Amino acid sequence: MRFGLFAILLCGVIGLSGCILSSSPSLNWSKNIAIMATSQDTKFHDDNIHTQGETGPILSAEKDEAAQAESDKFTEALLEWRKPQTIQQVVVKAQEGQLEFFAIQYMDEEGKWVTVKEVKDNLRENYRFTLKEPIMTTKFRLRVPRQWESRRVGGQKRSRRSESGAPSASEYKKIQEIELYYALPPDSAETPATE
Repeated sequence: MRFGLFAILLCGVIGLSGCILSSSPSLNWSKNIAIMATSQDTKFHDDNIHTQGETGPILSAEKDEAAQAESDKFTEALLEWRKPQTIQQVVVKAQEGQLEFFAIQYMDEEGKWVTVKEVKDNLRENYRFTLKEPIMTTKFRLRVPRQWESRRVGGQKRSRRSESGAPSASEYKKIQEIELYYALPPDSAETPATE
């Protein structure tokens, strides 16, 4: 008798919590603002899943050891705008194995790169990440290691460095699409993004 009453009560609580969770409003997203950005390779943000762009070398105005070390270890897919853009959701599309490891970063007002997410062991072709709070920036990038230890391929390195230190073609990773969105206010018509 007690067990039956407990089961009925538990089912009622679960059912009520399901109704509450399903009634919370979902976010409406803007149009893809990555399309308006400039970059070294426009194919990774041209809103066409059938084209592929490539990460490129990190070109830094800084010429110190830290900047050189970063350039030796990583490549990037950099997007820039003339005016600050609001970003709250990041979608990255790439063939399996191309972006197993990467960092989602934006440049802050002081000109420093801020990492919002370190992605590890990603085997999905469509990776989606939603920030808790939106960010404002004029520069956004995916920073991708030139090589990594892959669990998927028995722990071997996914790419090799040449003796000269120059990047090989396999160290540049192919990206089908980078999409960036911001949350629209509830029940409002979409406002055009600024360029």
